[in-house]
Amino acid sequence: MYRPSLKSGKSLTLLFFLSIILYLIASNSYVNIKSENYELKVAAAKEMAAFMDTIKAEIQRQGLPIDPINDPLQTGLIGRARTTITTDRGLLSDKQAALNPNLAAVFVEEFTKQGLKEGDYIAVGITGSNPGINLALYAAIKVMKLKPSIIVSLSSASYGANQEEFTWLDMEGVLRRKGMIDFGSSYASLGGKDDLGVGLSDQGIKAMLQAMARNGVSPLIGATLEDNVKAREIAYDQMLPEGARYKLFVNIGRGLANVGSEPNANQMVEGLNPKLAEESFEPEGIMMVMAKKGVPVFNVQRIQRWIKKYHLENDSGQIPKPGVGPAFSVEKHNVTVAAICLAILIAAIVAVIILDRNDRRFMANIVDPDEDL
Repeated sequence: MYRPSLKSGKSLTLLFFLSIILYLIASNSYVNIKSENYELKVAAAKEMAAFMDTIKAEIQRQGLPIDPINDPLQTGLIGRARTTITTDRGLLSDKQAALNPNLAAVFVEEFTKQGLKEGDYIAVGITGSNPGINLALYAAIKVMKLKPSIIVSLSSASYGANQEEFTWLDMEGVLRRKGMIDFGSSYASLGGKDDLGVGLSDQGIKAMLQAMARNGVSPLIGATLEDNVKAREIAYDQMLPEGARYKLFVNIGRGLANVGSEPNANQMVEGLNPKLAEESFEPEGIMMVMAKKGVPVFNVQRIQRWIKKYHLENDSGQIPKPGVGPAFSVEKHNVTVAAICLAILIAAIVAVIILDRNDRRFMANIVDPDEDL
């Protein structure tokens, strides 16, 4: 006569509770997976944070104003809406979004994708319009130990480095004097329309020339935009040691000597522009000249796209902590722990099946005293 195991109900109850416990263990077990070049990225983020702190301290030392409304984080890196060296309107949100030390990790990631390594020479064209992006770039250059040749269009759009007494050259000058960087802009142009400061007042032109002089930076000022582009080509060639070559040209912003024209800038993609030499541009900026020489061109204009691409913290109301976020590491469920929990559960189920089967066989061999012989 067949009789079910007397232990099945108890066994199933134990399996039920064991399953819940194992599920809770597996679902709450995470492992932190670091991204490639994690140490370099963290180092770059920390460097940018240090740059920001140093510049802020200098601004406070000089008693320069910090806008409590437009610069709520009190970094000193947000300029005024209009000054004598302001060329055009700029998006305040872009300047604020760039005040993120982790932005430096983006440059580390992108540069390593391009195969850059310690000691490589790069040509760099920047403007004064967004000092946060410039600082992120400089932090990446420093930790990767690259060798940059830098030319800056010194004027700025709204809310950039547009204080006459504290231009971008003054900002990087502070970092150089403090020994935080051993590189910086070697040449500077006026920027703005035709890269000649067209439309700016004589006072603004004078202020920029004074900034170049007090920071020991040579001016690049021709008669036309084409003159300035040619002057940049010559300057970049002179800054490159004999026998060396540039591994990358990095453009930050929309300086006309770099992009050639506003329509040109609108056509360029963010990041690497591999087909730039094949396209027709009029007039050409130094980016096109470099591309035709076989130098890869890396372009950064729309900072919000990079913020979104790398899931950087934005609009948090405070300066993000360096080295924290998806750009550095992500938390994922621990597959090893989940596999162990699954193995334990399967073993428990198999054990219950075997024990119940043995129990049933044992019960089947017992003679019931009430059963008729």
